[in-house]
Amino acid sequence: MTDEQLQKVTNLRAAGNGYKKISKLLGLSENTVKSILTNEKYRGDALLQKQYTADFLQKTRKTNNGEIPQYYVEEHHEAIIPPAQFDFVQAELARREKGGRYSGVNIFSNKIKCGCCGGWYGSKVWHSKDKYRKVIYRCNRKNGQDTPPCNTPHWTEEQIKEMFLKALSTLVDAKAETIENLQGLIDTVCRTDAFVAEQESLEQELGIIAENLTNLIRENARVAQDQDEYAKKEKKLRTIYGEKHNRFQELEALIQEKNDTKEILTNFINSLHDLTREQTEFREELWGGLVDHIRVDNEKSSTVVFRGGIEVTLE
Repeated sequence: MTDEQLQKVTNLRAAGNGYKKISKLLGLSENTVKSILTNEKYRGDALLQKQYTADFLQKTRKTNNGEIPQYYVEEHHEAIIPPAQFDFVQAELARREKGGRYSGVNIFSNKIKCGCCGGWYGSKVWHSKDKYRKVIYRCNRKNGQDTPPCNTPHWTEEQIKEMFLKALSTLVDAKAETIENLQGLIDTVCRTDAFVAEQESLEQELGIIAENLTNLIRENARVAQDQDEYAKKEKKLRTIYGEKHNRFQELEALIQEKNDTKEILTNFINSLHDLTREQTEFREELWGGLVDHIRVDNEKSSTVVFRGGIEVTLE
């Protein structure tokens, strides 16, 4: 596979396209697309010891599932996909998986939200078998049996693009203020100093507890002692270790979440920085990279929600 094809896969995903559509556009399998988008080697990094030799005599190799240490090396070789773009895609994949609302059908799927019921818009085809064929987007619950019908309007792709461009023009007009606000979010909301410090402290505590537990087990094996008392001490140490380890994992998730948000906001700033009103035309990479969703309130009012929580209401 050429470097150009690898870059196309990443560009299409950054624009909001799913595995299925990318594979169809480029003639690749969905597994190949997923592998490209999640393989650190294209970023220029390397994860060492993914496999190991389990039997030197038989020369059998196995996938390393924690049997031996793995080492992640940054800038191991020249990147094919720019690291910032690769990281953005990883953050987006994680966000979509967590949110559970991405269908991957096309770049507009599940990015339009109904202001009436809170559900998502999906694509529908009108007059599918004649010359008046038309693709529209409307609330998936519009004619639902379990809920009252929604009164929000349907939209065509042209209307979606027009709404996005109007909101984007508003951002471009206030670009300096918008970038300043986004940078403020990065400098405050995305800070991880306290979490990292707490995690480092916990790591030291876990090491001490693990060492105490090991010493306790060895002492019990070496010297006869009251087993009920020993069991109480062991249980107490394991309980404390488990509680602190759980907190360590919570901090890991919080740090990752803040770093993902920082990556998204940084990419937003970079995209917005180079835009002028004259350049504001619909491009898939801008739509996928800047928009979280559009909320349709009624026939006359909609709100474009950009990454980072910036909202532009259009009447």
